[in-house]
Amino acid sequence: MPVVATAGHVDHGKSALVRALTGTDPDRLAAEQQRGLTIELGFAHCVTPSGRRIGFVDVPGHIDFINTMIAGVGGASAVMLIVDAVEGPRAQTYEHLDIISYLGVRQVLGVVTRADLVDAPRVHDVCAEVAALVAAATGASRPVIATSAVSGMGLPELFVALDDLVDGLELPDRGRPRLFADRVFTIRGAGTVVTGTLVDGALEVGARLTTGNATSRVRALQHHGEDVRAVQPGERVAVNLADVGIDTVDRGDVLVEVDRWHHTEVIDAEVVISASTPSSLRGVMVHVGTARRLASMRPIGAGNAADDGGSSRQVRVRFQRALPLAPGDRFILRDPGAGRTLGGGVVRDVAPRRRPSRVVLDPDPVAQLSQHGWIGVELAERLAGVTVAPVVGGFYSDRSVVDAARSDLDHRLDAGPVDVAPLAEWERALLAEMPGVHIVAGVAMRGEDPVLSHPVIDAVAHGWVTPPDLADVDRAVIARLVRLGVFVEHDGVVFHVDTLTALEPVLDALWASAPEGFTIADLRTALGITRKHAMPLAACLDAIGMTRRVGDVRLPRQR
Repeated sequence: MPVVATAGHVDHGKSALVRALTGTDPDRLAAEQQRGLTIELGFAHCVTPSGRRIGFVDVPGHIDFINTMIAGVGGASAVMLIVDAVEGPRAQTYEHLDIISYLGVRQVLGVVTRADLVDAPRVHDVCAEVAALVAAATGASRPVIATSAVSGMGLPELFVALDDLVDGLELPDRGRPRLFADRVFTIRGAGTVVTGTLVDGALEVGARLTTGNATSRVRALQHHGEDVRAVQPGERVAVNLADVGIDTVDRGDVLVEVDRWHHTEVIDAEVVISASTPSSLRGVMVHVGTARRLASMRPIGAGNAADDGGSSRQVRVRFQRALPLAPGDRFILRDPGAGRTLGGGVVRDVAPRRRPSRVVLDPDPVAQLSQHGWIGVELAERLAGVTVAPVVGGFYSDRSVVDAARSDLDHRLDAGPVDVAPLAEWERALLAEMPGVHIVAGVAMRGEDPVLSHPVIDAVAHGWVTPPDLADVDRAVIARLVRLGVFVEHDGVVFHVDTLTALEPVLDALWASAPEGFTIADLRTALGITRKHAMPLAACLDAIGMTRRVGDVRLPRQR
């Protein structure tokens, strides 16, 4: 069900129009009904003559409640901009329309209310003015509907226009649900309930959600008063949370699936702000969905080092408290002291790594990952908010970075075998994919390892169980042959592995005469060697699993 928010100046009949369309009074608080003034967000829904269900979020029009208005519009799919035929556009008409524009909402329907109180020329003039405002803000031309909530004038036409407004509306689905809380309350016997407009993915009963501080399970879901098992993105939902007290969740908190989102305190973004706004600003309020965060911002990128005061800028925004964000998220910037809207922006990078002066922003979230170097695909998808295909192993990086790394490995292989142990995991993955490269015993090389033709191999093999002293042989060669599994070493004495495996008949004979296990003395006697070689030989037999030591005796390996 698509959600349509209202917008417009105070006392221009937003709530009355929603009530006329839905039969539900969105002003649910006693104070609102007594004063005739919307203070909090109101919710209702209707079924159009075509059978389509549409949800409504009714927002306050008074300037004192602009923060609440932004919270209501933040999750909406479309907006009705409502203007009183008697007064015409007023201050909050323009500010609300600016906010809608900054949030990137392009599905905006102009509606003129109280059209029964003025003459036809006045209705025509106001409709034309509203149409021009909407077209300038959205780039789209839509008929403005003149209505009266009292007489019912224009309501049939408004239902048709609403149908057209939301028809074919594409709601973003990142496959990972996110809910900006706009109401939190308790129900006796059920516990904490959070309501909001679901975005970015479907939500099911049983899902594990977190606010970044508290984690809970979805006990039950309701969609416009009906129990459901799942809710689709773009729909209003009430989420009954298990094991979470009402004091741990509040409006502005964001519920997301555990381990699916990156909670960030710093973003790089593109913003459009008034020319009078300083390039560096502390104490700016950032509105994302229903969330608000006090933040600071500063210019980024080589071209922004000395900001020229233009309206379009690239900035780094630092929050006081983390939010689960993704590239493409829209936000509003306000000056909380002056109580004015400064502008709006779009998130480009949720985990900036480069120095501000070296940042380059890209609207493609996957391309933006190029500034992160090598990154695991799972983390890459949390940062980009979209599916990311690995370029090697389980890693993603920009093609230029991959090519440079492969070239570096090529040069190192040209110089000889490369020890893979100190390499990064992505380097090892690259080596495994490079043609003609073999990785044996932790060493990568092209062709056969030249150490395998070293004369020391024959010398040790001919030495049998009394190998020669190798003090004059390069230790790197011995270590390499041990790692390749050609030699087995203990306490400086080296045996050829073939020598050890050939001793199996000798060991069987020893166990036949000593079922409880043979000693080193028994091994020494059987082979006619001294203790100098018998002790390391026994240890090497243990090392390759041909024997196992229990106390002072050797027993057969456990099969």
